[in-house]
Amino acid sequence: MPKTYAVPPPPHHNEGKTIAAWTMNLGIVAGATLICLALVVPALTVLLWVGAGVVVVSIIIGIVLSMAGLGQPKTYAEPVRAERPAEVDAR
Repeated sequence: MPKTYAVPPPPHHNEGKTIAAWTMNLGIVAGATLICLALVVPALTVLLWVGAGVVVVSIIIGIVLSMAGLGQPKTYAEPVRAERPAEVDAR
């Protein structure tokens, strides 16, 4: 008996460009910028901890937005069942 295979669903077209991804990415970049500024100017050491806090908060916000449905979908689509031809069932 020949085995049939279902064609997999196409991938998403957003390429990860979601609200959750952009929010988390921009927050991490802003926090990293503050951390870099604190490392360059030693008098601004408080910015190191502020930047680390911004990074942590942006990661949490990104996860919350993703769980709220504004991120990349977890599955592509419902699985497609392979239909058996009528003549195979008749045998």
